[in-house]
Amino acid sequence: MPPSPVASNDYVKPSLVASHDFTKPSLPRHSNNGSKRSRASSVNAPNVRLSIIEEDAASAPPMPARAHHRPFHRRWNLGDPPRRSFESPPPKYSVWDTTGPKGEKLADVRNNKHIARRGGWRRICLILLILLTLIVGLAVGLTIGLRKKESDTQTSSQKSSESTKSSSPFPAGSYTLTTYLSTVRTDCASRPTDWSCYPYHTYSQSPSEALANFTWVITSSSPSNFAISSTPNPWSVNFDSTPLTKKDENTEEERYHFQTVLDKITIPSIGIQCYFNETLLEGNLYTKKLRNYPSSSSSSPPAETPSISSSSSSSDKEFQPWPYAIDIRQTVSGGQTIPQCFRTQDGGGLGDRITAGVTPKGEEEMCSCEYKNFG
Repeated sequence: MPPSPVASNDYVKPSLVASHDFTKPSLPRHSNNGSKRSRASSVNAPNVRLSIIEEDAASAPPMPARAHHRPFHRRWNLGDPPRRSFESPPPKYSVWDTTGPKGEKLADVRNNKHIARRGGWRRICLILLILLTLIVGLAVGLTIGLRKKESDTQTSSQKSSESTKSSSPFPAGSYTLTTYLSTVRTDCASRPTDWSCYPYHTYSQSPSEALANFTWVITSSSPSNFAISSTPNPWSVNFDSTPLTKKDENTEEERYHFQTVLDKITIPSIGIQCYFNETLLEGNLYTKKLRNYPSSSSSSPPAETPSISSSSSSSDKEFQPWPYAIDIRQTVSGGQTIPQCFRTQDGGGLGDRITAGVTPKGEEEMCSCEYKNFG
């Protein structure tokens, strides 16, 4: 039965856009027919665009706020933390453990093109050698500088000490007291040879052989306080820091007086040693009375005493002569234990005490040695 004709009111205008049946399969684009059809349709079809597909015009739903209890690394996009536990330490790693394919150390540095282009390991070794040389030079320079600084400090300290010494008032200084043995008394001993006085000759026996030098040091703790000390000597006159007392000031007999008690040791003969305990040593160092012994030094002392003290204390290598008169005396009285004599042993120790021929003397009996440099 043929189709019924369409009414005039239902007439449909042909669409400008060619109709296309999407249900029918289309040829691939690379086929000839398809390409021809596409070209034909592109030529015959007008320039039209596909209409825009409008979606729901409603706004997108709001994005929920980020939770505040998120982990710290997620909050700041720091990535996941390393999966390690605080109970176990991380694996050990050292740059020196890095090995190359052939087992060599630091292969990456060795094969670095920049290093190879700049001279390679030779250049690196040269740079390291230069740095090592600079470090050694700096260390040596600092050592020498510190030693020089220390030496300069010691030198300045010595100069300061010498300046202090040179500024010490008279009579501070180191002196040689030149005297002669004037008189000897042996009344305190039953055997006169037990008591002896250095140099074992009196002035009346031989003026030249009677000479005796005492090397003593005078120190000052203040401008008016002085003390005197002995130095090692062969006649056992040893004392230390004995105060000096000024007497008869502003007279011709003005002097510094001292006295101390010591144990005098004598050697009457080989293998015998005697002790005179509690021997009194006293002396007077005059500041105005002139000396006349020895005869070659009988000239007057310098007019200015400060220059004398300055020269005597400026150097410790020499003891300057005392420029004025001196008298020194050792005295001891008799008693039950005066003297005590012993035989000496080969090792230097003391043996038996000698009592044969020893008779104690009274306390009024005296033994003495007197020295002076005037007469």
